[in-house]
Amino acid sequence: MLTQKESSKLLENYLANLSHSKYRNEFMAKAKMFVDNAQGLDKNSVDAYVDWLKERLAPSTVNLHFRVIRRLYAVNDLPWSYGRNEAPRVKQRDTFRPQLGPSVMAAMIHTAMTGILRPYEQCFVSLSTIYGLRREEISNLKPEDLNLRKGTMYVAAVKGGRERYHLIPAEIKPYLEAHDFNQHYALSTLSRSFKRILRKSGAEELAKMKGIGWHAPRRSLAHSLAENGVDPFAIMKFMRWQSGNQDLAMPMHYHGNVVVDIGQKEPVTDEAAQDEDIFEKHPFLPIWRDNA
Repeated sequence: MLTQKESSKLLENYLANLSHSKYRNEFMAKAKMFVDNAQGLDKNSVDAYVDWLKERLAPSTVNLHFRVIRRLYAVNDLPWSYGRNEAPRVKQRDTFRPQLGPSVMAAMIHTAMTGILRPYEQCFVSLSTIYGLRREEISNLKPEDLNLRKGTMYVAAVKGGRERYHLIPAEIKPYLEAHDFNQHYALSTLSRSFKRILRKSGAEELAKMKGIGWHAPRRSLAHSLAENGVDPFAIMKFMRWQSGNQDLAMPMHYHGNVVVDIGQKEPVTDEAAQDEDIFEKHPFLPIWRDNA
């Protein structure tokens, strides 16, 4: 095991390297977990630690831990005994990325509109089924992010995504108006709420699944928009994804999000206005409309 002095020095150097990282707390916790549990700093110790992680965590999370360890070694000038292709691999069969079927999405919307759910859960369902908001994005929304008079909403994206403005359709406006955005909801509360919403929507078996959460309706929305013929570039912008494709990265960088013109008193959020095109082919907005 590492001594307290050794551990402190390793973490101090690693923290200094993360001074400008928005994920510093998450990465620091993983680095500390390694120095607190690893038997040493040699390759056998890292292998044993990774095997220990594999018994407890999902493959993708193990891979993230491994990358944190690799960076920990790099900033401390420690020898790294692994080649480029020796990181733990995440196989397709080892991943679980559930996507809700259309009937489940419809059931969630019906349940929200009947008043069975709590007001904040009705709001969460509307945000999830219309915009595919991530759990963190729902949690981070504040009163100043919404302009119900103008019908726009600002989303500060996570996971390196693009923050952007959205248009608020009239169908979900009452559920946003009824919600207190001054009330902060922890991520764990949001996860429990999603399970409760599934149960109230008649999807008991899905609610029992380990690893199912707010990303499931997000995947469903993206898949359904593509099936309805929405351009991939438009989907990427609407879902607030950051493009890793260099061919798309430059056009995205030069695409304005505010249009200004002569004689215009207030700038118009162009991205929000573009949502109208998405709404024409939106798979779930008509359900909100038909049951209003």
